[in-house]
Amino acid sequence: MSDKKFVIAYISIISILVLIVTGILYYLSRIFEHNSFEAIIQRQIINNSLYGTALNENVFAYKLELIKQSKPKVIALGSSRVLQLREEFFNTSFISAGNAMNTLNEGQYFLEKMLKFHQPELILLGLDIWWFHPHFPNNAKAPYHSITGTNINYAKLIDIIKLIYKQNFFQFSYIIDNHFIRNPYTRLDSLGLNAMHKSRGFLKDGSYIYGEIFESYPTQDARFQDTLERINQGTRKFEYASAIDDSRLTSLLNIMNTLHKHNIKVIIFFPPVAPSIYAAMKEKEMEYQYVNELFFTLQRLKINFFNYHNSAILHNDNCEFIDGFHGGDIFYARILRNMAEKSQTLMPYVNILYLNEIIDSHAGKVFSKDNISYFYEQDFLSLGCKK
Repeated sequence: MSDKKFVIAYISIISILVLIVTGILYYLSRIFEHNSFEAIIQRQIINNSLYGTALNENVFAYKLELIKQSKPKVIALGSSRVLQLREEFFNTSFISAGNAMNTLNEGQYFLEKMLKFHQPELILLGLDIWWFHPHFPNNAKAPYHSITGTNINYAKLIDIIKLIYKQNFFQFSYIIDNHFIRNPYTRLDSLGLNAMHKSRGFLKDGSYIYGEIFESYPTQDARFQDTLERINQGTRKFEYASAIDDSRLTSLLNIMNTLHKHNIKVIIFFPPVAPSIYAAMKEKEMEYQYVNELFFTLQRLKINFFNYHNSAILHNDNCEFIDGFHGGDIFYARILRNMAEKSQTLMPYVNILYLNEIIDSHAGKVFSKDNISYFYEQDFLSLGCKK
């Protein structure tokens, strides 16, 4: 091949590749997989959309932008274990910043960022027991914090190729009209591939929907097998330890001092594990000595908190759990009602009548927002639950 032909062939190949990538990125922008978090949330608030990305997971930045645009009076801050608190549970504005805080120091960093533009009246602070484990990370910053939603890199391109290969990734109709993007199980507009294909994602209040609860086949943690394996092996958030890391108490006190400095009321609570999981941990109580030490130490330091680690103190029912350590809407309604009944600070913000209504009508279920779904909740954990 002559040099001239080689150059022409090379330029042609590069041009074709550029056109393909440009076309893919344009399509991704139409389904909100290649957009700024500001643009995503603007659409989400207007359309009451479900947002679930497969390519741009940065919940930290997403929740900051959601708070910036919503300016809520009440915020739930914590891991994914505070994502089932819903805006309907409150009689004032509410946003769940769940999954934006995955360590104590990341929670402090989130507050510092948030307080530059918004100061809520009240924060519900959900603490995970493993945050106090001596070997659990306590970093303030994480690599995913750099994801903007519109950045493009080699890893993202590879992910796109995998998605195209594995599933029905492309739907031409959304290039022409993307005013409403469908998903399998809800009536909501869908932004992002996880929302479109799995009905999985964040609502405009920052809470989360797990589309798999509507599917008849078992989820990964069916009969809590995955969580029980973690306990038996002492891995993946269920590591063994005899004592807490005292430096984690300093991290918690830093958070409390920040909130006190800005006159923000705070309610601290420990989310539950499912009854069967609590029982399994009790059988290995010697391996989990740090858990009891944690609760004892907080009491000794006169740090007020609500402890729902043992879910049976409220309601002894595995069927109200999404998996071994994520309670569903109804159990979190029970938690919020219980905290409000015991806290004059919290009670004015809580819609007790609504909580009573869904607890009575949805006992044994995890999902409360029947009005947004075409489907009934299934026995997705294969526990014999009557849904």
